[in-house]
Amino acid sequence: MSKNLAIIAGATGVIGRGLTESLAADGWDVVALARKPLNIPGVQFIPVDLTNTADCRAKLSGFTDATHILYSGRYDHATGTPEPVDTNLAMLQNLVEAVEPIAPRLQHIHLVHGTKWYGSNLGPFRTPAKEDDPRVLVNNFYYAQQDYIEARQRGRGWTWSTTRPHGICHLVPDSPRNLVLVIAAYATICREMGLPLCFPGTPENYHALYQCTSADFLVDAIRWMTNEPRCANQAFNITNGNYIRWENLWPAFARYFNMDIGPVRTVRLAEAMADKGPVWDTIVRKHGLAPTPYERLALWSYGDFVFTPGWDMMSDMTKARQFGFHRTVDTLGEFIRHFDAFRARRILP
Repeated sequence: MSKNLAIIAGATGVIGRGLTESLAADGWDVVALARKPLNIPGVQFIPVDLTNTADCRAKLSGFTDATHILYSGRYDHATGTPEPVDTNLAMLQNLVEAVEPIAPRLQHIHLVHGTKWYGSNLGPFRTPAKEDDPRVLVNNFYYAQQDYIEARQRGRGWTWSTTRPHGICHLVPDSPRNLVLVIAAYATICREMGLPLCFPGTPENYHALYQCTSADFLVDAIRWMTNEPRCANQAFNITNGNYIRWENLWPAFARYFNMDIGPVRTVRLAEAMADKGPVWDTIVRKHGLAPTPYERLALWSYGDFVFTPGWDMMSDMTKARQFGFHRTVDTLGEFIRHFDAFRARRILP
């Protein structure tokens, strides 16, 4: 029997890289699509511009044995700015329409979306959010991609699924849009400056409910969907399985970094941390850390995006559990696990 062949879009991103490594380790044939180079044993890397129809057709015309398309790509955009709908839709269309017509073995297409589906970035929304909640008035590219893939699938033998994670935590190197490193780098710099660990967001955010999704947890969920027939043509919320409040986790973070806990002191991290490169350089020299460039350490504007909203972020995981995905992890434990891993890699002291 022929092996599965997965074409993974956004393979150098957080979720795409996790899928690439996981599937390759399990013996799948994997084709990794990205514009930046990727070197993983056993993986075929294709540098393709998904915004370019001709480039997609020229470089993907040979993958007639493709069985899965796992799509985690998105057009580069600044944190907190609207993501272009037309461009993100075109990227998906270019990939699917280059591969699907020539791949008779195609079984499944998966799309990674998120809780912006529910308008989580716009203001208070109905919580816990359920997959069949109505769309919000403001358009986003998730809706366009969903409508496209549903229409494209009708009458065809393959199926689709989508995931809606939130607050992704990961260990992918040189990817600063990472809540783990935002918190850890902020804490480490404050400690070096003799400051307590103050929460930098708004008071409302400090007390609101929040949720996170560990990247490897999401990878497990996506792989489950590709193998579970009941998941055909379904969308699923995927979070770690518990809700947190920063007011409960912040003291635990202070203990981990051996710091005093401070009060809420709202600052814009993108501004307050902009000039702290020399402090970080001192920390690197003092502790013999890997020389991570400060601008690639943490995306401070992402911290502002996470720590500003004053409303609850809650997605209902009932549907995934009813369909058979029962794994859960404790979010505080996941933060500690990720902190430990970055220490072991000498990214953190």
